[in-house]
Amino acid sequence: MTRVDRLGAPDADVRLAAIAELTAAGAATPAEVAALAECTAHEKKVVQRRAAEALAAVGAPADALRARLAAPAFRTRWGAAYALSVGAAPPAEVLPILLEAFGEDDGDVRWAAATILVRLVDVGTVVHALRALAATGNVAQRKMALYCLRDLRGGPDASPGAVATVTGALADPAPPVRLAALASLPAVAVDRAAAARAALRLLDDPDAGVRRAAAAALGKLGTGAPEVRRALDAAAAGEDPALARAARRAREALR
Repeated sequence: MTRVDRLGAPDADVRLAAIAELTAAGAATPAEVAALAECTAHEKKVVQRRAAEALAAVGAPADALRARLAAPAFRTRWGAAYALSVGAAPPAEVLPILLEAFGEDDGDVRWAAATILVRLVDVGTVVHALRALAATGNVAQRKMALYCLRDLRGGPDASPGAVATVTGALADPAPPVRLAALASLPAVAVDRAAAARAALRLLDDPDAGVRRAAAAALGKLGTGAPEVRRALDAAAAGEDPALARAARRAREALR
C-alpha cells in the first residue's frame, strides 16, 4: 500500500502513521500533499490537526488548500482554514470561515477559530466583522464575537465602536452573551466609570451567573465610585451566597 493509499485509509490510525512519516521526512510529493489536504476534512479532529501540521512541515504551497475554502461542506472549509493558519500568519480569506465556525456546536472548533482570528493582521477589518456578528449572529456567534473583541486588545484603538458593541451586548436577551459582554468589558473599556455604571445594572439580572459576573467585572474595572461600593455592599449582604462571595471579592479588588 502506497503512502497516498494509507493517507486515504478508513482506519484513522493508518492515516496518522502515514502523516507522522511525512512530518518526520519534511517533504512530500504533490500527490501526498493532495492526500494530506483531504485529511484536513477528516471526521476526527486529531487527524485534521496532524494533517495540518504535516502540511506546514513539508512546506506545502497554500494553493493546495485555498480552493478548499469554497467547498460546500463546512468541515472541508474549516479544515483548510485551520491548515492555512498553522505555522504562518492566517490569510485574510479565512475570516468568513472563522466567523462561521463561531456558530458551531463544537466548543473546540469555536475556540480554535478564535485563536486564529485574533492573529489576523488587519485588525480594523476584523473588528468591523466582529461588531456585525455581535449584532446579527446566533447566540454562540454573538458570544464568541465579544470574547474576540476582548482578546484582540487593539480592537478599541482600531474602532471605538467596539466598546459600544460590548456595552450594548450587556442588554442582549441571551444570558451567555451578557456573560461574554461582562467578561470583555474590563478589557476594552476606555471610560471605566461609564463601564462600571453599565455593569452595575446587571447586579439585578434575572440570571444568577450574570449577577456574579457583574460583580466580578466591577472589581476588575477598578472604579471605586460611591454607587459601585454601595451596590457591592448590598450584594455582599444579600441572600444569594454566590453573589455575596463575588461581591466581597470585588470589594477586595477595589481596595
